[in-house]
Amino acid sequence: MVDSSREVASRSRAHGFSALSTSVGVALTLIVLGALMAMAMVVKDLRTEWLSSLRIEVALERGVEGSAEDWESRWGDEIAVQVARFISADSASAELERELGEPFMDFLGTAPLLAMVELSLNPAWMAASGTQGLAEAAQRWEQIPGVARVTYPKQVFERLDRGFSDWTLPAVVAALLLIALVVAQISNVVRLSVFGRRHLIRSMELVGAPRPSIRRPFLAEAMGYGVVGALLAYAAVVGMLGGLKPFLGVLQGWTAAHLLPILGVQLALGMAITGMSARWAVGRYLGASLDRLM
Repeated sequence: MVDSSREVASRSRAHGFSALSTSVGVALTLIVLGALMAMAMVVKDLRTEWLSSLRIEVALERGVEGSAEDWESRWGDEIAVQVARFISADSASAELERELGEPFMDFLGTAPLLAMVELSLNPAWMAASGTQGLAEAAQRWEQIPGVARVTYPKQVFERLDRGFSDWTLPAVVAALLLIALVVAQISNVVRLSVFGRRHLIRSMELVGAPRPSIRRPFLAEAMGYGVVGALLAYAAVVGMLGGLKPFLGVLQGWTAAHLLPILGVQLALGMAITGMSARWAVGRYLGASLDRLM
């Protein structure tokens, strides 16, 4: 009786260790996938932040009518513009004097620069429209009466946009390869867990248990490992992002809603892969010969 109790306790400890190792194995694999998703989201936000941080200068014709408030309010209906700031000709020339360190206005006697409106772009619009949309908006703004020209660092915009686009295909290929590795790794972990109880599976079948009834507890257990592993992986990714928050400004505005896609993908993949792997692993031992069980 004592030996039987010890054997049950030993099996319980072994099963508990197997459950823990399976959950941790699933979590470690999903951490890599979650980190890749988080990196893609960070890069996307960095692209939007960098592109929208560059300023557009709308130079006005000399002697154009209208106050600073009038010119700033003209951009209120522009979805592309987040903030418009009027800079008078004297202010622009004085700022240039400070940058150059030369008092050229005393020599010229008048402000050589034109008055302008400095535009800050809407990040959401910039993310959706890109450099092509900005070029079209600049052409439209140049048609406004009183506008002399619209200038912005076009080459900088295009290089930034092209630099991110050049990495899109390699990133997609890397993501697909990683997903394949995730599927293979999680499947292998679950198969090892089922392998340790292959004799139990065959014994249940020999005593007449229906195959769906045999599969069901293994599927539920494996999907539970997937949920636990996904939650552990999500917590690890949140912890890593929290550690990077002081160094990445884009993370300052992130909320729990930003991270929900990561949690959703981790849960879905964790449950789907563990469930399918358990179903396949259990099926291998249903009706198996003695040689396969050894």
